[in-house]
Amino acid sequence: MTERTPHPAAQLRIAHTTVAEPPAAATGSWADHARALAPHRGRLAAGAGAGLVLGLLLALLLPRTYTATATLLEAPRGGGGSALDQLSLSAEALGLPSRGSSSNALTYPDILRSRRLLGALLEEPFSDARGESRPLRVWLVPGTATPQRTERALDALRDRIDIALDRRTNLLRVGVRDGDPVRAAAVANAACAQLQHVLMHSMTTQAGAQRRFVEERLTEAQRRLARAEESLRAFREANLRGSNPRLALETARLMREARTQEEIVLALTRQHELARVDEQRDVPVLNVLDAAAVPAFASAPRRGVLVAGGLLLGLLAALALIWPSLRVAAAATEGSESREAA
Repeated sequence: MTERTPHPAAQLRIAHTTVAEPPAAATGSWADHARALAPHRGRLAAGAGAGLVLGLLLALLLPRTYTATATLLEAPRGGGGSALDQLSLSAEALGLPSRGSSSNALTYPDILRSRRLLGALLEEPFSDARGESRPLRVWLVPGTATPQRTERALDALRDRIDIALDRRTNLLRVGVRDGDPVRAAAVANAACAQLQHVLMHSMTTQAGAQRRFVEERLTEAQRRLARAEESLRAFREANLRGSNPRLALETARLMREARTQEEIVLALTRQHELARVDEQRDVPVLNVLDAAAVPAFASAPRRGVLVAGGLLLGLLAALALIWPSLRVAAAATEGSESREAA
């Protein structure tokens, strides 16, 4: 039998179809990347080692920072037995704003960052773990007190205080970061004490305004009573032997005036005592749920994060250095494959 030879056009189509088929092995796999990086493993190892050493140096050389945290909760106010007060408390429990709420918790973070409170803290002496005691201002900015150093100390103290307020529960957390754990705990507790002092002695409340008003009225009433008593005494001394009815009427009038002023003084004295009690009850009282304890571990630097970050940074730097070589090698490989296909 004679063997039939395919037509030349059919042979061309068969060859073209064979060339167009993709290769069996997929390009761009992990194995291909590993083979491409294999010639540069020395540089990669050097970059990773350099990054690891950098991370270790940072972890060892950066100063340790300790964070001490105190937790405060505003004490519940007296009263609140009406139906509207109960509705207000229910709204606060649901996290809704209440118009009738008398809590000042939203102002506590601003008070803690105020110049008055921080300035008082700067002048207080604090001891470190070695027992050395200095004013906080000297710990933060060494040197004699000058306006510039005081401002820098205030800014440094504001940066070291972390304040978190839970608006639903009015739970206040005051954290202080410092290089010494004993000093960090002492400053956090002192900040809480200063906050309570400011609330009790510096904040003007409605009860305080009422107490001052009653106090002024009481002082004026006491002066009027003293004048009435003095007038009655002088009139009696001037008319000891007289028995005129007009003198008796004048004496009775002066006695009534003295008794009236005395009753006013007694009434204002009772109101003044009640106003003083209401003023103390109206001032918010902060309960210390958790006093700041001396931290046992440093909060910064995080050595594991620094070492891992240094290692990753070293690898990325090494890849950036060898990237042009990888592109040249990839272009050469594609060119050779295209020539073989042709």
